[in-house]
Amino acid sequence: MKHLKVIIIFVCYFSFNQAEAQFTGEGSINNKEIKTIKYVKSNANKLDRSDLLVKLKGHITEQINHEDFWFRDSTGKIKIEIDLKNMPQTPFNDKTELIIIGEVDADWLEGVELEVEQIQFIKSQKQSKGASQ
Repeated sequence: MKHLKVIIIFVCYFSFNQAEAQFTGEGSINNKEIKTIKYVKSNANKLDRSDLLVKLKGHITEQINHEDFWFRDSTGKIKIEIDLKNMPQTPFNDKTELIIIGEVDADWLEGVELEVEQIQFIKSQKQSKGASQ
């Protein structure tokens, strides 16, 4: 009976951990190319209707309120919304280069914004070199 409990716990543990794995095949957000804010704004209505996730690279430059921020890349800035559950635990500032993944929301009154699903940190050259030494 004791062995049966251990086996059940073992199976449950690995089953739940497998469910957290990310799909990396064709169509995966991990395989999508990075877009620019200019591209997102120019194609906002189409992107909003498609519900596709987009990937942007840049910096969060300012907090507007509890969940809203300004995000900037070399082509402009866009308002982003980050739910607390999607906010990274690692502190960062306006100098931290990030990749954000989210869904475009184009609203006639509110303008274009991105509802962020995921935030990834970009490792700098210094971090990469320091980690390998």
